[in-house]
Amino acid sequence: MGSRLRDTARLFELFCEVSPGDPTKEPREPCIIRKYPEGLRTEDELKDVPKFTFPCELDSTFVQHYSFVMTAVDSKYTFCFCRYDPRTNTSLVIMSHLPWHDIFYKLLNSISNLINSSEKGELTSFLEACRIRPPMKDHTLKVTYNAGRSVFSCQNPDGRLPSIPENCNLTEYFSAVDTKCMAGLWAALLHERRVAIVASKPSRLSACVQAANATLFPMSWQHIFIPILPKHFADYLLAPMPFLIGVPSSVMNTVRMSDIGDVVVLNVDKNELRSPFQDLESLPPELVSSLKKALSDKNALGDAVSRAFLRALVGLIGGYRDAIRIEKGQQITFNPEAFVRTRKNMQPFLKKILQSQIFQQFIDERLELLNSGRGFNDEFEVECNAYADKLGTGSGQRLKLQYKDWAKTVKKEGGAFFKNFKDKANPAVQSAVKTVRQGGKNMKSAVKGLKNKIPKTGSRPSSINTTDDSRFSCGSVTPVSSDSSDSSPSRDPPLRDPAPQLPLDLLTEMEHLFKNKSRRDSLPNSPHNQLSLADKSSCESTDLIKLDDSPTDLEDFDPLKCRDKNDKVETNKATDSALLHEYGLDFSQFGFGLLEAPAPAPGSSGEAPPSAVPKGWTTFN
Repeated sequence: MGSRLRDTARLFELFCEVSPGDPTKEPREPCIIRKYPEGLRTEDELKDVPKFTFPCELDSTFVQHYSFVMTAVDSKYTFCFCRYDPRTNTSLVIMSHLPWHDIFYKLLNSISNLINSSEKGELTSFLEACRIRPPMKDHTLKVTYNAGRSVFSCQNPDGRLPSIPENCNLTEYFSAVDTKCMAGLWAALLHERRVAIVASKPSRLSACVQAANATLFPMSWQHIFIPILPKHFADYLLAPMPFLIGVPSSVMNTVRMSDIGDVVVLNVDKNELRSPFQDLESLPPELVSSLKKALSDKNALGDAVSRAFLRALVGLIGGYRDAIRIEKGQQITFNPEAFVRTRKNMQPFLKKILQSQIFQQFIDERLELLNSGRGFNDEFEVECNAYADKLGTGSGQRLKLQYKDWAKTVKKEGGAFFKNFKDKANPAVQSAVKTVRQGGKNMKSAVKGLKNKIPKTGSRPSSINTTDDSRFSCGSVTPVSSDSSDSSPSRDPPLRDPAPQLPLDLLTEMEHLFKNKSRRDSLPNSPHNQLSLADKSSCESTDLIKLDDSPTDLEDFDPLKCRDKNDKVETNKATDSALLHEYGLDFSQFGFGLLEAPAPAPGSSGEAPPSAVPKGWTTFN
C-alpha cells in the first residue's frame, strides 16, 4: 500500500462491538455498544464506523467476515475488520493501521470465542495483551486466554505475496471470478478507471475489492478506495475522478447507471465484467495471453496467482530500472523518456502510465529508498532480475554496481548527502526524532524512579507473563482472569479500565529494552546488522539492491537508542508532540516529571497510591 500505510506501535488501535440498531425504528441507526480502550476515540471520530459496519442488510444465517477502510485527511488508511454473528446480531470490529486481514479475522474469532465462554471476564486483559505491539518480522506473537486453555498466535506477513488458500481475500476473488474478468479488471485499474465491484454478500465484496487492489503490487491504488459502500454514501459513485469501490447489490439497485456515466462494473455474483473501454486490448497480446494462461488453472495454489500478475507487471514496467540515472555526487533521478524506450512494442501504454498516480507513487518510493541509502529488495525486483536475465540485458547487475559505487562516494564524503536528503524529505520526523532521542536518554532513570514509587504487589501481574527469550519474539501473554462476579453468564460484562498494577508491566518492558540493547544488536535479524549482512553477501550472485533499514555511518532513527550523548536538550514543540503521539511515542504522557514527585510524608510507607500512576503507561497512547 505504500504511502497509504501509517507507521504504528500497536497491533490494533481500537476494538468495538456494533449493533445494527433498534428494528422497531425507521430508519435503523447502527450504534457502538462497547469499545476498548474506552476513552481513546470520541463519538464524533467514530460516527461513520457503525454505518460502514452495517452498509446494508446482512444475511442472518451465517457468520461473515468483511472489512472496510477509513481514509484520514492525510490520505492514510485505517483498516476496519468485522465479524458479524447472527446469534447476537452484532458485529465485532477491530481498527488497525495494518492491512493484515487474515490475522485480524483470526483475532476476531478468538474474541468471539472468549465472549461466549465462561471466562468472558478476561476480555479486557486479552485485548490489552494483544494490543501492546505487533510481532516483528519472522517472530510470533502468542497470547493465551480462556484460563490458559486457548492460544491466539500470529506472525508478521509483510514481504510475502498473497497465496491460496492462506490469503482469504485472494482465495475468494480467484474462486468467484473467471480469468477474463480478472484480467480485464486488472487492465482497468492500470488505466485508473472508475471501477465498481458489485456483490450481494459483504464478505465476498470486500475480499474481491482488496484482492483486486493487491494485484497491482508493487503499485497500489491512489484514488478513492472504499471496499464496501454504505447506502448513506451512494453519491460517491457520481464522483468524476477515478475510484475503486465495492458496492452491495442492494445499494447498486438504487442507483441509475445513466447518472454514473462511464464506469467499469464487475458483477461478482454473475461473474460478468462490463466496460466501455478497450483497456485489455491496449496491452501487448503476448503479455495478456501469458497472464490468462497462468490464471486459467483453477487448482492453482500458493502464490501462483499473485506471481502471474507480478510477472505481467514486470513485462510492462520492469524496464524502469534502465531509466534510473545515477551520477556521483548527484541525487538519483528517473528519466521518463528512457523509460518509454525500454519497451518498444508498448510505448503508447508506457506514455500513458507515466501520467498515472499509481506509477508516479511507485517511482517516488523507489527514488526515496535509493537516495536515502537504503536501497530495496522485494519480490518485484526478483522477477525483474529474472526477466532481465531472460532477455540478456543485465540491467539488474549494472544498476547494482552503479548504486554501490555511488553509495561509496557518498560515504567518503561523510554521509552528508544522505542526511540532507532525509532533512528535505521529512523535516518533521527529523525534529521529532531528536525530541524522542532526548526523551530516551531520560527514560531509564525515569523508569527506575517511577518504579520505586509504585506499590509492591509481591509478584509481577500475570497479564503479561513473559521470559526474556519470548519477550524478544513478542512473548507469551496470559490475561488476568476476573473474579466470579465478572464472569457471570447472565450478561456480557462491560469492558473495564486496566487494573492499577498493570503499569508495572510496561515499566519492566521499557527496562528490558535498555538491558537487552546489546543482545538485540547481536542477533542476525536485527535491523542494525542488516547492512553488515548485506556486505557479507555482496559476493553472492544476486543482482538485487539490498534493502537496509538505515544508511551506513549515519544516525539510526531509533527513538529508544541513545546514540549521540552530546545532543543538546531541545524544548518539545507542539508539532513534535502531535507527531510522536500519532506514532505512539509521545513520552510526555508517560510523565518524566515524576522524577521530581514530592517525597512521601514522614511516617508513610513511601509508596505512591495506585491512582498516582499515569494512565499513559497502560494504554501506550
